[in-house]
Amino acid sequence: MIYFNFRCSGKKCCPNLVSTPGEIVQVTPEIVNRWLATESPNNFRMLRTDFLASTQRESGGYLEIDTTTDYTGEVGNSISVYDVTTGTMKTGTVTSLSSPPTTITTDITWVPGTVIDYINDHTLRSGYYFEGQLTINNVLQDLTIKASADSFGYGNLDVSGIIRIMILLGKVGDYSSPIMKESGKSGKFTFAYRECWYGSSEAFCEEGNTWYYAEAVRSEEQGSDLSDYAPDELDSTKPFFNSFSQPVYFAGLPFDLSFIMPDLALTSPATELTVTIKQYNAAGVEVGSDTETVTVSTLEGYLCSYRVDPDMIVSSATKLTIEIN
Repeated sequence: MIYFNFRCSGKKCCPNLVSTPGEIVQVTPEIVNRWLATESPNNFRMLRTDFLASTQRESGGYLEIDTTTDYTGEVGNSISVYDVTTGTMKTGTVTSLSSPPTTITTDITWVPGTVIDYINDHTLRSGYYFEGQLTINNVLQDLTIKASADSFGYGNLDVSGIIRIMILLGKVGDYSSPIMKESGKSGKFTFAYRECWYGSSEAFCEEGNTWYYAEAVRSEEQGSDLSDYAPDELDSTKPFFNSFSQPVYFAGLPFDLSFIMPDLALTSPATELTVTIKQYNAAGVEVGSDTETVTVSTLEGYLCSYRVDPDMIVSSATKLTIEIN
């Protein structure tokens, strides 16, 4: 999971995106896996920070806070402040304001050593929640994701429910080519988010990356990312996207192997995939070898499947090895 250290300054901006479901494969230079399993939670974690504090002090036995921007609430508003020292939220009301309104005096009892990070105003932004919106395969989705903030201001926008709707029960390809893209089992999306409250009309903020999904389930310990199967700049050697490391081929029945085809840089001539199949008998002796090339074309950014042609299987073969480069 990717964690950020992002803080707004100046005018109020988008809610802080503190983590995503992506996996950092390498820190420097940064390589991030953004392939996700549809059947696992895929959380974009937000943090509400209505106003940021710069300094704090005692004022008549109560907490007084300087803000980095003008405080737009009023005297009597209900607020919560995050105390870094104790790691707790303290609640109270605003009792007075400076002019201009960059200093807030509260009825929260002053405790020496208090360090305030941010302030959330529950009167000013009553009914606060986060909202997320996806553009899947270049189509903006009407259905959005909503999540309330907890007492600290955190909320998770889980996009799994939206991308799961895009998954079809069966395959959509016809194997007119040896490799077909599983467009009913995979795809891509972009993510936008905003904060909402009663009467608000905030614009959506784009997260800024393209994400990919494939029909799959991962355990809680594994997380939702599919970096184990998605080739990247650091490691292009990844296993096929199948349940078994050595699947069984039954003669005469359909058989294919799936793999993740990442987006690649444009090349001229166009990039091609080379499929190499070697066949061995029970004694481990090679009895057949075949190589074919397939133009990448529209395969990039999808889960793809390679169909093994039964007519090329040698009768004495008991084992196949398949490699796609």
